[in-house]
Amino acid sequence: MCFVKDLFWDEEECVMQLHPPYSQYVNNSRYCLHLWKPIRENIPRPPASFIGVVGLGPSEAASLLARMRARS
Repeated sequence: MCFVKDLFWDEEECVMQLHPPYSQYVNNSRYCLHLWKPIRENIPRPPASFIGVVGLGPSEAASLLARMRARS
């Protein structure tokens, strides 16, 4: 999805994959996902700390998680 996003939008643009309520799904293909960006509005986003640890790469995050699991 990141590759497709970068084909159509700038790397600093916020784009989302939309998951509407099940009653509003339009599902013509099981294998198709859609990216969306409003034209004249900003997409509200949670603080970065709600998503993960800012500045931590995937391998560092995996290592940290392994250490945390070992302690519990």
